[in-house]
Amino acid sequence: MYEINLQTIYFSNGQKHRFPDEIAETLDFEDSIIVRLASGFMTAAQNILALDYKGNLLWKIPRPRSFDARNPYVSVFRKGAFLEALNWDGHVLTIHPKLGTILSEDYYSGEATHRRTASVRHWM
Repeated sequence: MYEINLQTIYFSNGQKHRFPDEIAETLDFEDSIIVRLASGFMTAAQNILALDYKGNLLWKIPRPRSFDARNPYVSVFRKGAFLEALNWDGHVLTIHPKLGTILSEDYYSGEATHRRTASVRHWM
């Protein structure tokens, strides 16, 4: 279990992480919590990371191979057992949620394949 307070995530074991930007959303997977930090004008493109349920950093979003990721990611989605991350200029990465490995890179076509759901907030 964990609790979110703006820029900090607290874990039930006493571990905590404070981020440079506000936590915009989280997605829970079996072995990881995906955290997307708020994307502002000066936000770096690598604003997604994964933690395990003990509070250990698993990975930060890797740089894509097929496009220049200078713009931040603005949303994360679940696609089956995988994570999809949409960046500011419409590129979509499919990522393994525990390993952080990029499985595919594409351009979001605007089709209604992505459903926006609210982030789950866990409280201790």
